Amino acid sequence: MYGLLTSPCPRAPLLRALPSPSARALPRTLAFPARPLPLPRGLRLSPPAPRAAAEASASAAATALGGLLSSPLSTLEAGLRNVNLAPLRAPVAAAMSAAVRWLGVYREVLLVGVLLSWFPNIPWDRQPFSALRDLCDPFLALCREVMPPVFGRKLDLSPLVAFMAIDIIIMILRPQPRM
Repeated sequence: MYGLLTSPCPRAPLLRALPSPSARALPRTLAFPARPLPLPRGLRLSPPAPRAAAEASASAAATALGGLLSSPLSTLEAGLRNVNLAPLRAPVAAAMSAAVRWLGVYREVLLVGVLLSWFPNIPWDRQPFSALRDLCDPFLALCREVMPPVFGRKLDLSPLVAFMAIDIIIMILRPQPRM
């Protein structure tokens, strides 16, 4: 680790000879903390992936210099690469599955509300139609801002926008098959 370190480019060396640790210590502001930061409960560091010799020497140089060669963001990224996120996969997958199911149910409720809106003699001020209107109208009003009614307010295409938005969100949240 100590000695002459150069960059892969033969023209300009990355570093000159490094002094031994006893000769000169790094300033405290540039050194990494003596003890690692505690991780949240249930997370642990995964072992580092094997690297090529050139990458290992460059990484050792960056570590020896306390991040002088890299920005604080890249040191954060390097630290986050070692965090094992496997314990979070199951809860996140369960939440995404629940959101997909809830959106599927909401899509069906929205379909019933849209179909019932075609009948002018339905008493929308009585239950269960009042609850159905309270569920559907806020989202449809948001979609009406995107696509206002056409032909003199006779044709409302906002339900199409609403169904497309719900389907896009479901496609994003649904887990993709691994290949």
